[in-house]
Amino acid sequence: MICSDKFTFIHLHKTAGQTLNDIIYDSQPSAKAIGYHYPISKLPAKYKNVPVVGIVRNPWDWYLSWFTFNSVGGIKNPLFNIVSNGKQADFKTTITNLLNYPNDSQASARFRECHRRLLPDEFNQAQGSGFTKACVDSMQSNSKGYYSLLVERMFGSNYSRHTIFPFEDLANNFEATMHALGVTEATKMAAVLRSAKRRNTSNHSHYSHYYDDELRELVATKEVELINNYNYKFEVNNHSESVIDVSGGKLHPKVFSTQNNFHHIGNIVNLEPLLEEVKQLTGDDWRISDRQTVFDIHQKTQSIKIVFEDMSHTLPEKTDFYSRFENVLKPVLTQLEKAFGEDGTFIRIIFARLEAGARIDHHVDKGYSLLNCNRVHVPLITTDDVEFYVGGETKNLAAGEIWEINNGTVHAVHNKSKHDRIHLIIDWTPTRTLLREKKAYRKDLPIFYRPQFRIET
Repeated sequence: MICSDKFTFIHLHKTAGQTLNDIIYDSQPSAKAIGYHYPISKLPAKYKNVPVVGIVRNPWDWYLSWFTFNSVGGIKNPLFNIVSNGKQADFKTTITNLLNYPNDSQASARFRECHRRLLPDEFNQAQGSGFTKACVDSMQSNSKGYYSLLVERMFGSNYSRHTIFPFEDLANNFEATMHALGVTEATKMAAVLRSAKRRNTSNHSHYSHYYDDELRELVATKEVELINNYNYKFEVNNHSESVIDVSGGKLHPKVFSTQNNFHHIGNIVNLEPLLEEVKQLTGDDWRISDRQTVFDIHQKTQSIKIVFEDMSHTLPEKTDFYSRFENVLKPVLTQLEKAFGEDGTFIRIIFARLEAGARIDHHVDKGYSLLNCNRVHVPLITTDDVEFYVGGETKNLAAGEIWEINNGTVHAVHNKSKHDRIHLIIDWTPTRTLLREKKAYRKDLPIFYRPQFRIET
């Protein structure tokens, strides 16, 4: 939020708030930034008697903008990973899940639980979306949708007492509001807004092109109070125009196109040869690991790379360890080729050791490569006290079992035992998804789904 002597502007997500933040901050000498996406509950006491200003948006348009913003430009909000099943779900499924996020169904409770695990306890630790664990706990309703509860969280349940104007005809509404509040720079601020390039925009066609009757009615039902308060309606664009793809590209499906968090592929028939070779690894072998320095969440892990690439999603390289493990790994790789197909590439094969008593905190994997691969875990040295959490579900994976996990959604590991845990981790991808140009740690961007960027056109 931006607080000033004349008014406080509260930035509701996907309502041109970042652009307005900049304009207000530049034009009002008394303006002070208070957090990012902070709700009215965090309004400092000294501004309690200053008018509150905010913006709302047509709910059908808002949901499309939220989806496109998170899907196309690299995921900004971890909640998107959760309700899109690791970006595997389409627009309708993702928005249906988000609309139902507050209700008491088992699926929605799992979404909230996953979301909660990613969030801080206090606002001063929050990043980006301005949510805390307590925010998730408060957003529960069987009648209202996510957007309505978000509006109430940002502006208060009695938000009609504030100056909350529609996003539509933004510049004129903003100018009229500033004049009404006696802001002398109102005309100048509105002129800057009219000429400014909007920040954090997303590219899509008219929202009516993306809704079927069922989803349109679900929004109408869940957001009815907001719709009535601002006289919104579902407008149909009858002009012929190309419909812009808002999916960000068709990802390679995980967990065999199911909604599962885990998929049991099978077991290693004879684990002993591989296990014995792993036990011969020395402390010096493990100490060459950079996993704990590259990834913050892996501070308590070490890895040994057998086959690897730098998250550029290009053809991988074999390390010096490859010849040592080639024969004992071959049965596992052959089994995976039978499951996934022979037209693929193993882009990462590593051994990962997690220290006794350590955790890998809840997180979601991001980037083109991690979202376009099948992530396989094979426990080699483990105990009953190792918990693997994926998408609201916790399992103990036994030694020699071969599991694919949906690494696009929330996952974590807790090694409660007194012994180090060692997993074989394998990432398989269809060769057609590999890219030509090598560049480390690519975001999941639409450009990489174009045939000319792929290794196979």
